[in-house]
Amino acid sequence: MRTLNVDKYRKILDKERARIHDEIELIEHQISFDEGEGQSELADYDNHPGDSGTETFEKEKDLAILDNWRNEVGKIDEAIGKIARNTYGECDRCGREIPIGRLDARPWALYCVECQDIIEGS
Repeated sequence: MRTLNVDKYRKILDKERARIHDEIELIEHQISFDEGEGQSELADYDNHPGDSGTETFEKEKDLAILDNWRNEVGKIDEAIGKIARNTYGECDRCGREIPIGRLDARPWALYCVECQDIIEGS
């Protein structure tokens, strides 16, 4: 059994979590600003139909990005929980050690590469 420097990974996870939370707040602020701005229009008959489509596309894109960021925070939180349970670096599916290179590249990885491929259906 190897020994991981979990303090190193905990710092990386905390830093990434804070960065993602900043991104989430920025996008949420932009969405609320855009919604408030759109409500100021008394009528949309004078707007080009493409404008509405662009606004809808941008909002849907922002919501998809938010969903992705929140998913990443969930994985980071799970990795932090694994540190607390002394199971950090173990694959959640097969129990084998997750290679150090994978943890260095993606500290919130919950699965080894083989199990991740299986889960993703690759």
